[in-house]
Amino acid sequence: MHPDLRNLRRVRVYTHKQIDRLQPQLDRLKARLAEVEAEIQAIAPELQLPPRRYKPNPVFARGDFTRTLYAVLRDAGEPLPMRTIAIRMLALKGLDMPEKAIRERTFYRASTTLSVLHGQGRVVMTGNKRDARWGLAE
Repeated sequence: MHPDLRNLRRVRVYTHKQIDRLQPQLDRLKARLAEVEAEIQAIAPELQLPPRRYKPNPVFARGDFTRTLYAVLRDAGEPLPMRTIAIRMLALKGLDMPEKAIRERTFYRASTTLSVLHGQGRVVMTGNKRDARWGLAE
């Protein structure tokens, strides 16, 4: 038997054991979530609870987004419009011609991140909302 295949089979068995070990905990968490949602619905039946959705970002790793945003603002040396910031962030990650969905997602996330950073006094906004330009606070 090939040595790599032997190792992969060991990893497979180990992974199955981990799943078996964690399954009861997952079942308990799902039951608790169902109880909490039932309590919420009992208190406020008109409230629509959204389904759990988590979609990892295909471009930016955890914590990488803000670092890249700061790098773009630092390299620019002048305030930039939001769309330019998003496009330069994607270019820094190696995506010169990203899909529209990725551009829009990056634009939206840059917008919300810059709003938070603006509230913390870390970035400044010049101009009105429509023609806003963003730069680092000095």
